[in-house]
Amino acid sequence: MRMRMSRLALAAGVAALSLTIMAPVPAGAVTYKPLSLGEAGSDTTYFMMKLITSKFVPTKANVHHNKITQIPPINASPFPASVTVPGDYTHVKWTFDSHDAAHTPPNGSSAGIAALSSDKYGLYDFARSSRGPNAGETSTLDFWAYALGAVDWVKFPGSHAPAGGLTQANLIKIYTCDPSTHAPYASDWSQVGGTAGPIIKYAPQTSSGTYSFFNSKLLNGTKIDTNCDASHLSIFHEEHDSTSVTAANKPFAIDVYDWSKYRAQQGGFEPNKTNGAVLGAFGVTTPVVPSEANVNEKNTRYYGTRYLYNVEKHGNHPKNAATQYQDILAFIGVKPAKQGGAGFICSGRAAGYIRKAGFVPLIKFGTGSLALPSSYCRANPKPL
Repeated sequence: MRMRMSRLALAAGVAALSLTIMAPVPAGAVTYKPLSLGEAGSDTTYFMMKLITSKFVPTKANVHHNKITQIPPINASPFPASVTVPGDYTHVKWTFDSHDAAHTPPNGSSAGIAALSSDKYGLYDFARSSRGPNAGETSTLDFWAYALGAVDWVKFPGSHAPAGGLTQANLIKIYTCDPSTHAPYASDWSQVGGTAGPIIKYAPQTSSGTYSFFNSKLLNGTKIDTNCDASHLSIFHEEHDSTSVTAANKPFAIDVYDWSKYRAQQGGFEPNKTNGAVLGAFGVTTPVVPSEANVNEKNTRYYGTRYLYNVEKHGNHPKNAATQYQDILAFIGVKPAKQGGAGFICSGRAAGYIRKAGFVPLIKFGTGSLALPSSYCRANPKPL
């Protein structure tokens, strides 16, 4: 997304802000001006990163006393109706309240990454993502994995879905269509081991990392609604929010949820949007429910386990923000040992906050580059 700022307005704002920040300093002294850093993107990790940010900003690790704003994916409950990113010497302050397209936040991992990639002013400094890098993205971006989640399907009270769960083949039959009839391969719960009743399929909005991961992993690379005609499409809604599933539809509905978000909502860390949903068992051949015992990086892990990421550009942007890149790494990444090593999240200091948010922190292991020390993060890891 390109910010619709006029160059004149931006220049005026920067000039005015510079006058308020700059002050006389002793000759030869180095002055660092605080930055206003913004992170946008994933719905999945918004509340977790908001908590971690609030714990990082007051610490000595925030060397230059930067302000950090977590930009919500949407301006509707349970997210704030309006959030302002304060201005700094690279950009004017900007309020996200969705009163027009320019003031509407990027919704979802892919939207946040696109906004970061096109940003020229420093309004978007890093992005929240629940999907890994697409082909070619790591040429300009780094994906720092720092936690684990697990994507699953959910059912509702009175469900006609099979009590024993669904296999990958079952999910593919439900969410994709026969190219000759353009109807789902399985349109009735009895066709996948349940009791007779039509299947009503719900799905996460298409810019979300959950949508991307569900396609690539749980549907084995096939997209939701492949070959479906207009009368057999899924009902798309905000991810991890089943409040739009009506009472009449509940016995027949299937939806998608991250196990960690489900736990966070059920446990009161964030507003509960499950609407009575119950986690189903899922597997390639033998369905299991995700749990603390099987959401990990081992080969025996729950099949839908995924990394959660913070994403940053290579180098400062804009270029006159001399400390921006290093300051972001001090929060979400890892530097060579001589330059400070693991940042706040990757040093393990955020592990308790990650758990509080329902997710699983990574264990200390190789970061992914010989130039970097071991940490609690992975740099551009191969998706699980």
